[in-house]
Amino acid sequence: MIPKTPATAPLIATELPQPSPDWALFLDFDGTLVEIAAQPDGVTVAPELPGLLTRLHDALGGAVALVSGRGLDDIDRLLGTPGIASAGQHGLERRDAGGRRITATIDQTALDEITRSLQPFVASHPGTRLEPKGMTVALHFRNAPDAESDARAMVADLMGRHGDGFHVQEGKMVLEVKPKGSSKGTVVEQFLTESPFAGRIPVFIGDDVTDEDGFRAVNRHGGLSIQVGTRLPTDATARIASVTDLHRWLASIADSLAGGERHSSGC
Repeated sequence: MIPKTPATAPLIATELPQPSPDWALFLDFDGTLVEIAAQPDGVTVAPELPGLLTRLHDALGGAVALVSGRGLDDIDRLLGTPGIASAGQHGLERRDAGGRRITATIDQTALDEITRSLQPFVASHPGTRLEPKGMTVALHFRNAPDAESDARAMVADLMGRHGDGFHVQEGKMVLEVKPKGSSKGTVVEQFLTESPFAGRIPVFIGDDVTDEDGFRAVNRHGGLSIQVGTRLPTDATARIASVTDLHRWLASIADSLAGGERHSSGC
């Protein structure tokens, strides 16, 4: 079992545990299942990834969920795995294991005003990009790192006007304005009340600051929190070095659990 570490501790385990058939697996997308790209629509999905997710889904009795800042339609477009439970836009939209879609109610008028207010900033700062996702809006400055301080000041000013209903979710070179009340942690909590996730050991794998809520949620439930990469500080209790290493480990989990099923069935 991976030892727990306090949130402020700089050391986390690097040896990953043996997989268990009673895991519930929660997976971030960008930076975890795929490498971060210069632009959100520039990610490359490894050809074997959709099949790997399907194998994990089958091996864990359907207890696999994708938990992303992207929208659900975007996730499905990239992966083609609509049978897998998923949460998009940090939990503002969610599809349960039975295929039922649940969407939060937000102040769309206020979000539209926030989006319009950010458009002149992007126009005057080459390299920045505005990504409206439907229920959130993200301001990217990965290709314009010198614009970070101006971007933060702009978003802080918007929160001075809209902070009652919205807040800023920070990520890697991005500031995302989203309605309050939903996070990757709340998504995990919701899934854990439903079949086939309920009663299982939750495992959350992510890479970014946006995944910390998910790490903390599974830690509270005695689960496993695994960070892809070396970012600190973190509440993750284990680490895996890269997206490629994660793919290998997930494939080994699918192989191990499938082998156990064959053995237990006498095949």
